[in-house]
Amino acid sequence: MDISVIIPTLNRSGSLRKAVSSACKQTFETERYEIVVVDNGSTDHTAEVTRQIVRSSNKSVRYVYEARLGLHNARNAGVRAARGDILVFTDDDATFHRKWLRAYADAFRKYPDMVAAGGPVRAIWEAPPPVWLLNYIGDRKRFGVFSLMEPDGECGIGSDNVFFGVNMAIRRSVFQKTGFHPELVGNRTIGDGESGLGNDIRKSGGLIGHVPEAIVYHHISSSRMSVAYIRKWAWHLGATEMYGSWRHRRRGVIAIAKEAIRVIGDYWRNWLRAYLVRQRRDRRAIDLQFQASLGWSKLVYLWWMLTDPLVQQALDMWDFRP
Repeated sequence: MDISVIIPTLNRSGSLRKAVSSACKQTFETERYEIVVVDNGSTDHTAEVTRQIVRSSNKSVRYVYEARLGLHNARNAGVRAARGDILVFTDDDATFHRKWLRAYADAFRKYPDMVAAGGPVRAIWEAPPPVWLLNYIGDRKRFGVFSLMEPDGECGIGSDNVFFGVNMAIRRSVFQKTGFHPELVGNRTIGDGESGLGNDIRKSGGLIGHVPEAIVYHHISSSRMSVAYIRKWAWHLGATEMYGSWRHRRRGVIAIAKEAIRVIGDYWRNWLRAYLVRQRRDRRAIDLQFQASLGWSKLVYLWWMLTDPLVQQALDMWDFRP
């Protein structure tokens, strides 16, 4: 088995069906890849939908249940069940170019020193996006709010390439030495997930590839096309940054209090200005609201560091391997 596609899911049986069906339509040889669906405690029809796909498809599709809530737990459960030498991770709200897996397989064969890789992530708008949102995205090559990426250049490897969790591949031998950091648990972000994994790879001198033909389409629902969703993503980013900053550091009350004072000093102007422009949809106004949400998130995370055992445990973990 060359490639294992790992798709964590939680209560998205409708979009999951589209994702798995798309992954089954690859030009890559059937016997060379499998699809592992990891149900992270869903209460909808996820299990039934997956079993229907297993019965109707001639592809290798397997269902794994992971009761421990957390995206990193689901991904690691998928790795434990996977049989491929290359692990390809994606999300349950994505579909894929038919040459997606072949492009990864060819790139890993061409570049034996490449330990991980990512590819373009393009938006599929499930409703016409508002003009203000398109203007806000503009011509950015990366837009983290929707995990969109359209890097320049041909296929190649380097220390500065990045990937998003919706479209990433990694050699199993490398992943087993690193693993995913804690990330989304329910509706809370407690760690830096795949960005932390990427940082670990770079710190160890590993080379990350950019594979322009490994294209993923990220389906953006109308509910995400709002400033509220952008603020929500900034909130998650704040927790990610705090985790990266405080992992394995001493977290005494005095140190945390000093950090809280620093955060307030850095962000109080953004909090005030964001309140004054909350009805506007120009880029500056949205950026202010983004920064305000980022600051509040960091402040709340400091409180979690003092009071929340789950966050405390995540900050102390050394081994994230499956």
